[in-house]
Amino acid sequence: MLSQQELEKIIEMAPDENDHWDFKQQWYKKNDRNSLLLDIINMVNTSHHDDCYIIIGVNDDTGKIIGIKNNNGRMNKQQLQDFLRNKPFAQNFYPLTDVTTYKIFNSTEGKMVDIDVITIFNENKVPIYLDQDIEGENLLDKSGKVIKDKTGKKLKSPKIEQGLIYSRIDDSNTPRNESTSDAQMELLWKKRLGLDLNIFFRFKFCLRDIKNWFYTETEYKPKYIYQLNPDFMIEEVEDNQEEHRSRFVSWAHTLMNVHVDYRYIQLKYRGVVIKEYVASVMYGGRFIACNPQTGNIGNDNFFDYYVKDSLRYLVNEMIDNISFPNKRTHTWEGYNQIKKNLVIFQNNFEFDILKNNLSLQHELNKRYTPNKENISRLSHRICNNIENKYEIWTDPERIAKQFLIEKYNALIVNQYLHRYRKIKTPSNKDEA
Repeated sequence: MLSQQELEKIIEMAPDENDHWDFKQQWYKKNDRNSLLLDIINMVNTSHHDDCYIIIGVNDDTGKIIGIKNNNGRMNKQQLQDFLRNKPFAQNFYPLTDVTTYKIFNSTEGKMVDIDVITIFNENKVPIYLDQDIEGENLLDKSGKVIKDKTGKKLKSPKIEQGLIYSRIDDSNTPRNESTSDAQMELLWKKRLGLDLNIFFRFKFCLRDIKNWFYTETEYKPKYIYQLNPDFMIEEVEDNQEEHRSRFVSWAHTLMNVHVDYRYIQLKYRGVVIKEYVASVMYGGRFIACNPQTGNIGNDNFFDYYVKDSLRYLVNEMIDNISFPNKRTHTWEGYNQIKKNLVIFQNNFEFDILKNNLSLQHELNKRYTPNKENISRLSHRICNNIENKYEIWTDPERIAKQFLIEKYNALIVNQYLHRYRKIKTPSNKDEA
């Protein structure tokens, strides 16, 4: 969904349009809903992997900010989704959309005006199309009366024919009575199959398809294989640096057994390792997760975090949801528990925003001090899990204190992240 700043930058480029956004002066009239449907289908069937936007309240000829002048034909999120659900999409697969209202300054009128933005969320399962014809709508004159021919027959706009593939190319939609070009059709199918992505994005594409991964063990090595394309495989291997690693990590300190072991998780394509992560094995092998990254905001205020769109996070989510041969051993709620001890950003942009937040820096720089009771409790649990060969852990109280500080830092960052997301996302008008 667009932020306020992103929308303002796009409007600055008006009336220029492309395959990411389209400007409309006012909402589609109630007798012109077929045009709305066609615009949305065209926007869904794009070859890129980004969301698309129909920005209402901007003159598409001059680029001038007009604002929403009346509620004629105006729809909210629920009304738009209901409208789309009632259309005969093949396989009953209708596009996902949102309607958001923003306040934008109109320099001509010298005041803030409403701009509605229809977000058409990116969809990889393209092309979408209709499997039944949709009849044309009555044509109306300027007074709103139905236009008739000399014989008294009502005039209608052309119908939308079933089976036609519409697609937005640059700033143009496919004509109503045609299908898109063969070249564009090829791009759409490549997008559907993930063939237009580099190897790392293709791996993400496969990891999101969790239901098609399965677990096996060969040569004493646990493996996760993507059934639809076994060229994509993940393998657990021994960590040759394990003896030098910490046996306790801050993000897992709330588990009953705070001790962790280590392995490498290798992402392989056709047998070639393309990415490798250090992973922690918890609860005696009940679960393994790629270690989170360590963040720092302000002056050495450390915390652990994942980025939702990262390979390491997607690997963890796949492992957490996969069906293991021994379900009793691998079904474990601890993964959800450890996620509460860290920060999960939607993307790297969110992290960059908070990293430069002066208020957050000031808050973290106050230096939280855990109380002695919590330190003592955690240090006792650490002591209970120390093995003789790990003699480097000679000061469990200092370690416990640092872990509690990092958890607190993550808590503060999460609070600011929640506020940022509320500010970033304007109100969605779900009421009629």
